Amino acid sequence: MGEAAAPTRGELEAQVIARAWADEGFRQRLQSDPRAALTEETGISIPESIKIEVVEETPEKAYLVIPMNRVAISDEELDVAGGYCDSDSCGI
Repeated sequence: MGEAAAPTRGELEAQVIARAWADEGFRQRLQSDPRAALTEETGISIPESIKIEVVEETPEKAYLVIPMNRVAISDEELDVAGGYCDSDSCGI
């Protein structure tokens, strides 16, 4: 048999949220030290270079998270891939 697929980000988030709903102590740790709480729950170590912000919705306040666009291609990647070239940028 093959290896089990790694959990997706959505699956990991659902796991963390379920634990936070069920365990008040974990929810408090998640809010005060999200990096440690996430590692505790998922076993995944998150680099210090990544900032983690935990917010909790209330009946009066909701949040909409706009995730990073993983489909967008940077200018550098576009240059390597060939990209768009006009007379000004290509020296034609």
